[in-house]
Amino acid sequence: MPSKTFVLGAGFSADAGFPLVRTLSNDLVSWIEAEQHPSAKPHLTPNIHGYPQGQFYAGWDTVDPGRSMGFEELMMAVRDQLAATSDQDPCYNFERIMRDACGRLLWNRQRALGRLPSSYENFASWFHEHHLYGQTNAVVCFNWDLLIEKTLTDAKVGWLYTAQSPWVPILKPHGSINWSDYPERGLRAEREWQRISQQSTCRYLSDDPFSDPFENGVNQRLRKLFLPGDPEDHGGARLIWAEAETAIHERDMVMFIGYSLPPDMIRSRLNSSNV
Repeated sequence: MPSKTFVLGAGFSADAGFPLVRTLSNDLVSWIEAEQHPSAKPHLTPNIHGYPQGQFYAGWDTVDPGRSMGFEELMMAVRDQLAATSDQDPCYNFERIMRDACGRLLWNRQRALGRLPSSYENFASWFHEHHLYGQTNAVVCFNWDLLIEKTLTDAKVGWLYTAQSPWVPILKPHGSINWSDYPERGLRAEREWQRISQQSTCRYLSDDPFSDPFENGVNQRLRKLFLPGDPEDHGGARLIWAEAETAIHERDMVMFIGYSLPPDMIRSRLNSSNV
């Protein structure tokens, strides 16, 4: 049977209750307002630091006065704004709050997962039946959640975050809610953080990858979520992209799940990437 690389987009996670990218901005703002997290609340409060609506909303209105941008467009606009200003700009706290809330929202959805819908069980069963040592099938996942990891784990299919493994590689060029470079910063780590690959600075708690290492809110900014507008090699993303490209090149077929791109556009993008 031909070897396959599955490329997973946001639609893959939608049936399990994770937000789509096109609704993520509004989902995050609703979450921020309802949660009132201590790290965000002072910046949501009106008439503090000279912002009548609150510093968070002032930052939002600076880059998106109509409040109509999608998440990717919004984050890139924020990064452009911050590149031309100082950390006193309200966009600084807006970006930080949105980034931190993204991790907390996805962990909230992750912890709420029970038995997965049958579509995910069927997907995992296919992996279980067709996974062979040698050249394995692979996954390139552009989602920050841990749904594919849970899907394979529930089916007793082994996986790792590197292509250098006889198990199923799960390669995540956009990062993951359970990754951090915590030990690389010289901070004291009380648990064992394993590198996702030999050369990477990204690590995860391999003994319990489904636990949130920053659940108490401390150091939550050390999550490795590569957001739109981040520098090209932010957090070692270039290494992960290289492994993902290799995984696609080395296998016979590429299968996209969770995308709404027309087939012709997908072919065009693959050709432009020399895949």
